[in-house]
Amino acid sequence: MAATTMPANQDVVIAHDLVRVFPGATQSAREVRALDGLTLNIHAGELTALVGPDGAGKTTFQRLIAGLYAPSSGSLSVLGTDVSADPQSVQNRISYMPQRFGLYEDLSVQENLDLYADLHGVSQQVRQERFDRLLTITDLTRFTTRPAGKLSGGMKQKLGLACTLVRSPELLLLDEPSVGVDPLSRRDLWEIIEQLVQDEKLSVIISTAYMDEAARCAQVYVMYQGQILAQGTPDSLRQKADGLTWQAMPPEGIKARSLQARLLENRRQITDAVPKGDAVRFICQPGAGNPFPAKLAPRQGRRNLKMALWCYCIRLSTWMKRPLRNR
Repeated sequence: MAATTMPANQDVVIAHDLVRVFPGATQSAREVRALDGLTLNIHAGELTALVGPDGAGKTTFQRLIAGLYAPSSGSLSVLGTDVSADPQSVQNRISYMPQRFGLYEDLSVQENLDLYADLHGVSQQVRQERFDRLLTITDLTRFTTRPAGKLSGGMKQKLGLACTLVRSPELLLLDEPSVGVDPLSRRDLWEIIEQLVQDEKLSVIISTAYMDEAARCAQVYVMYQGQILAQGTPDSLRQKADGLTWQAMPPEGIKARSLQARLLENRRQITDAVPKGDAVRFICQPGAGNPFPAKLAPRQGRRNLKMALWCYCIRLSTWMKRPLRNR
């Protein structure tokens, strides 16, 4: 089921100053600027992550790529095609798995695959080979006669992914595919996705709020309010936290919440602090000097992607109220 892929040195998506505005729900409501001047290039043959909180614009951007929305302004090229001018041409070459993928729960696993193959015009000559591969990599071969409605949540997600791939796309869009899925099934999903990227050089754009998932990707784009705040490899983004993220244990007789409050009083040197178990994680202002209270011996925070993005996006209070997940 190998796809016709673009050369690795080309970009599958090129967005320039992309804007998408939705009208307000009522006449008196303000319009919603879901994308606000977004500019990026996404490379072919890679796994790319879109990271951000709810309302960041991740889903809107994917739907624009899929030709389901039209830009309000700006330009968007997908697989070398102006998606606004010819959305059907793009849709014929990509596959898109939204958050609520439409399985037919009264139909069996095999019947769902057959239905999506019919919808996408997959010929009888190629579909059996494709089904065999998809059922093997999703480990659903034993369940072809089971109704989709009687599958576990993780198995439904894997079946949804298989149905999305009944035709061989050049670009796969996945909108938070592992939300609500148990950890074991989430791991299985990622093994399938990574296998597709490795074996078939498939280009995949995945939106996620899980930092361990973003760390698996070749490129990460951090989105907030329709804009790109940061981009790069996971390693380059981790470096943003070097020397700025710390973790401290409270002195004897002081609780973590009290230490947090004490640290937050020093806004000139400390940007934010949050309790983590018995300890407190906090972020220093760049070049702020020694912010540590007496009798406090902090150690540098772990160099992980979650801390790096926390450091980079700390000024966004929304993120602090609804932190990114890291299971």
